[in-house]
Amino acid sequence: MAGIKQFDQEAVVERAMLQFWRAGYGATSIQDLEQTTKLGRGSLYNAFGDKEGLFVAALKRYQDTVGHQRIEQLSNPDAYLAVKNFLNLLVDQMDNPSRPRGCLQTNTSLEFPDVPDTINRMIAERTKGIENTLFTVLERAKLQGSIDQNADTRALARFYLSVAKGVGVLHKVFADAPMLRDAVTVAMNAWPKRKRADRRLAKNQKSSQI
Repeated sequence: MAGIKQFDQEAVVERAMLQFWRAGYGATSIQDLEQTTKLGRGSLYNAFGDKEGLFVAALKRYQDTVGHQRIEQLSNPDAYLAVKNFLNLLVDQMDNPSRPRGCLQTNTSLEFPDVPDTINRMIAERTKGIENTLFTVLERAKLQGSIDQNADTRALARFYLSVAKGVGVLHKVFADAPMLRDAVTVAMNAWPKRKRADRRLAKNQKSSQI
């Protein structure tokens, strides 16, 4: 295979990622990719197989860079801050004028049915992974006693996942960061704090003693 990869593959995938992110999978042609990556069709096919193969590489790069930065926020031992920082970083990333609108994964999934099933499955698996990570964070919060013990952590994980995905859609449409921050603020106000549960419990106990 000597002579095939005589270029900076990471830089090529980065350029392709931005092209797909900006224009969408369906609207991006091989000619667009040749111009963006500054590689000929033969070199692209030799390195990635076809347009779908290059997109898979671009999607993985997106997950390993942009997406990974968000997921890192969920490692915060304070569950509330973990979710809040996850959503705030998402908004901060989208407020970066050097990047295209929205989220590459969400933008691509909205192209259905023009996106190949293999790509849709990749995005679905990644999205389910984010849900599961949020669920783990919320379960930890319940064990630590920092949220209402009656909270449905699976439903909450799906709620905050929906907020994250909704933020991506709103940014794609409006590119209005203050609007996105409003959505995050309201979502975090819905956090099932333990102190609220404690107040309700104390009130109920008092009523039962009267």
